[in-house]
Amino acid sequence: MKAGSPWVPALYALICLIWGSTWLAIKIGLVGVPPFLAAGLRFSLASAALFVLAGLRRAPLRLDRNGRIAVLYCGLLGFTLSYACVYWAEQYISSGMAAILYCTMPLAVALLSRFWTRTETLSARKIGGILAAMAGTAILFWPSGGTSSAQLAGMVVALVSVAASAVNLVGVKKYGRDTDVVVMNACGMAVGAFGLLVLSVLFEPHAAAVWSRANVLALVYLALAGSVTAFMAYFSLVKVMDATRLSLISLIFPLVAVVLGRAVLHEAFPPRAGGGMALVLAGVAVAIVPRRGASV
Repeated sequence: MKAGSPWVPALYALICLIWGSTWLAIKIGLVGVPPFLAAGLRFSLASAALFVLAGLRRAPLRLDRNGRIAVLYCGLLGFTLSYACVYWAEQYISSGMAAILYCTMPLAVALLSRFWTRTETLSARKIGGILAAMAGTAILFWPSGGTSSAQLAGMVVALVSVAASAVNLVGVKKYGRDTDVVVMNACGMAVGAFGLLVLSVLFEPHAAAVWSRANVLALVYLALAGSVTAFMAYFSLVKVMDATRLSLISLIFPLVAVVLGRAVLHEAFPPRAGGGMALVLAGVAVAIVPRRGASV
């Protein structure tokens, strides 16, 4: 697929819709199931499906050095650390809040692209946008009468997930360009599933899963749609889009997540959170979206 392909905007929209709904599915899937176990089972199922697909496509499973590095980025940062944090955090914060905090990911990607890969510059416009987004994040974190210490901890852990995802995106962009998307995701999710299940054994040894129709359907949806379909589309776009513009997806799916959270789970969304979210969105837009006529 080339950068000018009509599949590019179609895949971009599909990712926004799917990932906007996964926050709700994670929340439903956590009812009765420990977080690390739920995430580990999700990526075990997704990895198995991708290995079957790789076999049907006769894709070579042998990876070169850069491919192995890309798989480690995916498996250890993109799946193990990032999703361990997301699943743990959503025990204490709403699905909409978790998605909103992911709005800060483009800023993390921009900073990494400047100081790590040195593929972007930090203009005054970007710095101003970053400061505005930081102020919005501070508003979200500012203690209020209804905010508990557990919720604050969940928000901090969600931001750790953002950082892990940003490093993963930039790392895969750097090392995974020539690696087959299906193979990279199959191997990366296998590594992630193993890491998450190890965390479950270590930290959830006595937690029993109570299965229901709702959390089983959520698990299947997260594995096949949220992982297989969305990540294949995502890493296909990684090969043809710049990392910062691709990370703008995180500006769109929180809106879907907030709407679904309110509609299905009746999650509260106070005005203060709305103000913080608006400031984060504005800051990221100023920092990341190029000015009219500016080169990209």
